[in-house]
Amino acid sequence: MNDPRYRGRAPAPPARRRRWATAVAALAVVLALLTAGTGAWWFLGDGSEQWARWHWQPPAQVLLPPMEIQPIPGWRSNVTDLGLPADAKFTTDGTDVPGPVIKTSGPRTYLLASSSSPATTQWWLAGVNPKHGRAPYPPVALNATSHPPSCFINGTSVVCLADDGDATTAWVIDGISGQLLHTGPSEMKLQGNRLRARQVGDYLLAQTEKEGVHGVGPDADTTWFVAGVGIIAAHDDDLAFQSQGEGSGSVLFELGHGAAVQLELPHDARVQTPKFFDGGFAASVVGEGEPSAIQFFESRAKPISRTRIGGLQTTDTTANLVAILEDRDHWGIYTPEGSKLLGLPADRAGTIHLIGSTLWVGADTGGSPRVQPYDLRTGDAGAPCNVDLNGYLGTDGTVALRAPTNARSDDLAQAFDLTTCRLAWSIPRPAGSLARLTAIGDTLVQLSDDGTELMSLVAPS
Repeated sequence: MNDPRYRGRAPAPPARRRRWATAVAALAVVLALLTAGTGAWWFLGDGSEQWARWHWQPPAQVLLPPMEIQPIPGWRSNVTDLGLPADAKFTTDGTDVPGPVIKTSGPRTYLLASSSSPATTQWWLAGVNPKHGRAPYPPVALNATSHPPSCFINGTSVVCLADDGDATTAWVIDGISGQLLHTGPSEMKLQGNRLRARQVGDYLLAQTEKEGVHGVGPDADTTWFVAGVGIIAAHDDDLAFQSQGEGSGSVLFELGHGAAVQLELPHDARVQTPKFFDGGFAASVVGEGEPSAIQFFESRAKPISRTRIGGLQTTDTTANLVAILEDRDHWGIYTPEGSKLLGLPADRAGTIHLIGSTLWVGADTGGSPRVQPYDLRTGDAGAPCNVDLNGYLGTDGTVALRAPTNARSDDLAQAFDLTTCRLAWSIPRPAGSLARLTAIGDTLVQLSDDGTELMSLVAPS
């Protein structure tokens, strides 16, 4: 050995070299096992979900005014403030028809009201701006008969229908100016299986079971037609799916004029169990002889990504998240890009609500309602809450507000502290009350118990 660094130094004995080689080989095996374990954790465990959660941002959410303390009336408008007779009340003929507060996807809001005369009941359609409570135009007089009307949004118009069982009378009102555009007979019905009026998004449709759905024109007449089972499967404000029959999938069409919307799918594929979320929809895509897979589409029906999630069906949506029943035992929460944020056993599946970055999963326990919170930043589960979120109206970020859907409920509204799960406050509902509570954008609007006054609810100053 001529290298001066080793001059005068004896070479390592063969046994020592063998020991070093064995140690290096053992270290390589350990590193390989660790790498393999990391890969298994990533692909089979929680690694990909954790990565998705790190990169996930909760979508913007409309927040209600602060509600830690029970809100108080802001603006107030009684029937005469909105141009109605002094004896008028905001009411409908029952709880299964639209109203008396009729909302659109925007700020336009309408009210159905009635007043009495010696011979009959006069019905009215009034408008109100939810930001300040003033009327944009004088109320429109509808029928003066014993058959109360039901009113529906149809684009920029409002269509009111009074059905006596034999004939239907229609009123078409310009929803912007309040001008009465048309009144006369209509083929549509409020009950039954043929040409039954139904509010779908921002449009009125006429449904006939086992035939299909019609659009409604400016004279309350039926216009375009989409064949199918006559039942809307899912919709947003402007698009709707109608099933074509068992095993035939669903067709997507525009609510404004009935035009079919073509999805980018393999030629033999069909869609089933569609669910809309903010900005798009998810659906099961089923090809001939292939297992179903869930795919995500943006609002104009273009695929958001080519990712398809193996799964049985979509079960619910909240904000821009979708719950998917992956198989009989597993359930997952996915983003529109197909990233899985959370996986749960199927027996924990339920309705979902996203509040901030926390997902609240409702479960039917057979007794009292319960929700389970999950932090979507970490995937951690919080303590379960005995809280009912049916009739959920919104949140200020710390308190969740609901309006019980049962008109016989003791409470008109209930607010729950999301940290403690305790009832923060409630608004009682007296027997015979006509009161309603709804959220119009970020404004809470309440109808009084006697049905004569509308008011906003704001945080105490």
